[in-house]
Amino acid sequence: MGRCARMNDTKINIIYEDFDKDNIIIFFEKNGRNMCLTFGLYEFENEMEYWDMPTKLKKYNGEIGFIFDKNINRIDLEMEIARFIKHNDLNKLDF
Repeated sequence: MGRCARMNDTKINIIYEDFDKDNIIIFFEKNGRNMCLTFGLYEFENEMEYWDMPTKLKKYNGEIGFIFDKNINRIDLEMEIARFIKHNDLNKLDF
């Protein structure tokens, strides 16, 4: 897959990158700053676990991101991430 970024209606960049043969890593950025620790404060890992999409916060190539299994339905994952951002008003945070 390589590295790909997607802008969504929340103004947060969601960057997908291959992590290893079984997993991807997702980074969240706004205004050039990594938001993964902020997502962690809002219990992103617990929320994803609830929706049967377990994840772990991990440092990779000097950046912090969330590891997900490649077999998770990508559309469901993107919809849940968008819901999480909207529900927690993360798009309103200024950096």
